[in-house]
Amino acid sequence: MDNNKRYTDATEELTCLRTGSFLEMGFMSELEQRYQEGQKDWYCDAIRISSLLAALLLSFSYVVEWSTGLHLSPLTLTIRGLVIATLMGTYLYARRSKRLTWKYWVVAVNTLLVSGTLLLIAQEVSQPIKLMYYCNVFLVEVVVFTFIRLPLNFTNTLGLVLLLMVGAAVYLDTMSLEISSHILFFMFSSTVVSVMVSIKTERMSRESFLKSQLIEHEKNQLRVLNDRVNADASLDRVTRLLNRVAFEDKLLTHWSLCSQTGKWLVLVAVHIEHFAYLNEQRGAETGDDLLREIARKIRAVLVGKEDNASRISGGRFVVLLTGDEALVNSQLERLRESLSHLTVLERAAVVQDALYLSWGRVLLEPDSDRDPRGLLDRMFRHLVPLEKNALCCRQEDTRHNIGGSV
Repeated sequence: MDNNKRYTDATEELTCLRTGSFLEMGFMSELEQRYQEGQKDWYCDAIRISSLLAALLLSFSYVVEWSTGLHLSPLTLTIRGLVIATLMGTYLYARRSKRLTWKYWVVAVNTLLVSGTLLLIAQEVSQPIKLMYYCNVFLVEVVVFTFIRLPLNFTNTLGLVLLLMVGAAVYLDTMSLEISSHILFFMFSSTVVSVMVSIKTERMSRESFLKSQLIEHEKNQLRVLNDRVNADASLDRVTRLLNRVAFEDKLLTHWSLCSQTGKWLVLVAVHIEHFAYLNEQRGAETGDDLLREIARKIRAVLVGKEDNASRISGGRFVVLLTGDEALVNSQLERLRESLSHLTVLERAAVVQDALYLSWGRVLLEPDSDRDPRGLLDRMFRHLVPLEKNALCCRQEDTRHNIGGSV
């Protein structure tokens, strides 16, 4: 998806989240998927910690029974042992699973099992220990709704089921009406508060996620804009070839690496002789057209990513060719044939005889050349007409072989 489209979607979702109701907190599919992926580590840690806490809570009931001399029925003891084993299995699932596909259902089922076990134990013990087990159900709700933060549909449904379970347990218990009313009021209030805290926390989490998405999109836009500005600053305005500064940087980079790769590094200079005369006779627009045509022909000769070309000033071009001897010679011959026929000069009959192209080349040797940038200006003092020399590279050539000597 386009970065601008993502930025717009995130902005719209943030507006809806701030102004809409808690029933409209879900995002569109792709954004919701990214949000859930970002929350996966949190859910994994929350499920593991809550499973251990629930197992410790049920295990602590053994200490309560031992210290108070309580005796539970074999069925309750069996159920409690199975629930503890289930909680430890959930811990292992959260630790080893990579996707946590069933994380919401596992939390919901474990919540019902733990709460049901606590209510079952409360049925068999007397006060005030009975009230302690009812209060532990509230602790389970706090952990599930405010710490793990289930989705809204799971939260509402699970909260309603827990209220029904507590109501049924209070109805079947042998407590007075006053104590039962207090317990039901306490559980109802605690459930409502836990759900409200869960909704508020989920809204804050989603808002923070959207803000981070907007910041990331803005960083990407600034990065793209900065790259575009840097690219434009490194290009010649007329030909869109590299300018001199950018070309010198490329030249130094390839010159330092060519000794390791074993490739040839050849500089080719191309000069439009009497270029100022063309501008005087035909205007700057014709001169720019000639520059652009030469740039297109030079660009067509470049083969690899390491080949570069630059218009360093006026009608002066420099081409950097890399590769083996056969490849460089082929490129030089293609460049000569291509530059021998320029449409702009053929149309400008008035200046066609006065203007011509000259060129030359130099083979760089990193072991002996200290700084190749000094050659850029000296190359143009030793050029030959384009038609007289193909400038093919030979192994017996001297270190600097141009149209003349450098």
